[in-house]
Amino acid sequence: MSTGKYLSLEEARKDDKLERFAKEHQSTGDKQLFDGLLSAMTEKPEMEKRDHSKSEPKK
Repeated sequence: MSTGKYLSLEEARKDDKLERFAKEHQSTGDKQLFDGLLSAMTEKPEMEKRDHSKSEPKK
């Protein structure tokens, strides 16, 4: 448990006070950059997207 006046992330999660934690620990960022990075991290790579069922078996 934290000893200061601010809520720790662990306490916020345990006590269901994430909204308060977010207000106490505000941050600025680039939403478009973040969304692009998140999308890139969650998309399947091109190699996995290909349909290999139509490819010829190797000889």
